[in-house]
Amino acid sequence: MGALSGANSSIVLPSVDGAKLALKQWSADNPDCKIELVDFDTEGDPAKATPVATKMATDDTFLGVIGGAFSGETRATKAIYGDAGLTMISQSATATDLTQEDPSPVFHRVVGYDDIQGTAIAKYLSDVIGAKKVFVIDNSDAYGEPLAAKVTSELGDLVAANDKTQVAQTDFSPTVSKVNAAKPDAIFYGGYIAEAAPLLKQLRDAGIDAPFVGGDGLYGADFGKAAGAAGEGAIITCPCVPIEEGTFAADFEAETGAAPGAYAAEGFDAMNIFLDAFADGARTREEVEAFVDGYDEKGLTKQLAFDDNGDVAVENVVIWAYKVVDGALVPDQEISLS
Repeated sequence: MGALSGANSSIVLPSVDGAKLALKQWSADNPDCKIELVDFDTEGDPAKATPVATKMATDDTFLGVIGGAFSGETRATKAIYGDAGLTMISQSATATDLTQEDPSPVFHRVVGYDDIQGTAIAKYLSDVIGAKKVFVIDNSDAYGEPLAAKVTSELGDLVAANDKTQVAQTDFSPTVSKVNAAKPDAIFYGGYIAEAAPLLKQLRDAGIDAPFVGGDGLYGADFGKAAGAAGEGAIITCPCVPIEEGTFAADFEAETGAAPGAYAAEGFDAMNIFLDAFADGARTREEVEAFVDGYDEKGLTKQLAFDDNGDVAVENVVIWAYKVVDGALVPDQEISLS
């Protein structure tokens, strides 16, 4: 369940392909166990995700959900899945409150939450970029606003000013004017590609060349394409790791014709947890939930075990910075959390 189309789909589609790859490999070794992976396109919109959740919750043939992919749609649907006892494993919904403030017994995620990412972003801005004046912007939604708030809190006096934009906004001239007046030496944006790309273009068109840093809501192939030349050198952080060991990257490229993109490995991991449940004999929602709650295995991205809130252990979370180079996101460096 996630944005399989639209301006932000490149953040989600690679994880779907990762899940499909896991299922294909598993099915080759287990031909007598038929498992179907069904795609539901929500466009990342909570209003469109709600009927999708209701459909799955009321259809007993669904035994698990990979998603929601975005935090807003997850917040809007996890009570529906919770009432139905339908286990969720998100590959990319990172809002802190999903587990730390309003946990659901059925919600799990294989990535770290935004309080961790926000701390890492602040360290990158202060320690790596060396910024003394940071302008912090967010998109006023369930993902971008709390992430920006955490970055602001961690930076403290290094924040020169803050501003808010809106989802679906296209004219960012008021924000550009505020940034120009603040004269920051770095800019952080919490939000998604659809708004970040035109915002960055308008900042660069106004002659503002301060380093631009965004959270994982920009971690998709479409960001470089949409931002064009303005995106060169931008830094995107993500609680996702570049997979260099094993055959995953080669297998993924052979299957899809492209290198693994945003959260591809996390989608692979999420699917494999469900597959391990089925291999263990789980055939009901209750059995799947009990298996996932007790899961503790080495995954492709990290050790996968969930605490009572549905999170993986903080010490197993790794935050990476990726840089836009020739329109593509390439690993820049792991951000130390110590």
